[in-house]
Amino acid sequence: MQAKKSLIIFFSLLCATVFSQVKDTLLLKEVLKQLKLTEKNINLEIASDRPLPYLAGKTALVIPKYKVNEEDQYGNFYFEIEPYIIIADQKTGKVLNQYRIPEEWVSDAVKLSSITIDTGLYHLNANTRAFGVRVDYSGSSNPNPYGRSDLSLFIIQNNSIKRVLKDYTISDYHGEWDTRCTGEFEEMSAVINIDKIQSKGYNNLILKITDQMTKSTRTSDDCVEKKKTTKRMKILKFNGTEYQ
Repeated sequence: MQAKKSLIIFFSLLCATVFSQVKDTLLLKEVLKQLKLTEKNINLEIASDRPLPYLAGKTALVIPKYKVNEEDQYGNFYFEIEPYIIIADQKTGKVLNQYRIPEEWVSDAVKLSSITIDTGLYHLNANTRAFGVRVDYSGSSNPNPYGRSDLSLFIIQNNSIKRVLKDYTISDYHGEWDTRCTGEFEEMSAVINIDKIQSKGYNNLILKITDQMTKSTRTSDDCVEKKKTTKRMKILKFNGTEYQ
């Protein structure tokens, strides 16, 4: 039963972020007015906002504007969004900076389940701190579970928002099992540390990555689980445009 328990825990953690909706609805309404959008134009369930602790009086928002939003004959939803990254004044709602992500984010068989703003200590140099936007995806197949989190990092530079890390996968989980015991699962998770060494004026990003492979088999009276864990490190360097 351990494999099933691990699976349930993983998806409980994944789903815990699904309801991280916009908390300041008045701020959202004011921002939408300036973008000439209405609540019907966006996916309210995954819209997100969070005050930036290092910029007094400013809040970051992710506005997931629909490009496509449809339902098939089987009740399955498909949507494409054109995300806006916004910095707004907390009191007035005035849009101070905005960035429109050029590529669409798609929710299909693999569902885009949540968007979370990450205000971690991403100090890229003495004068620059980034904030993150994490996008979580989940699969709907019980025999073939799937989950993934992608992280993008943004900075404010010359009164505009710039993306310096694009959709980097920081966690991934997938596997195949018989829904009772027997199966194989692979999980990857990464923690980002800031290096003292710089490339093109920005600190390198050190990724400490944990890979875990789990195999569970049925015996006569139990479900036996075997795990193999390996650790590795990867360094991302700024090339003048983005981290790679």
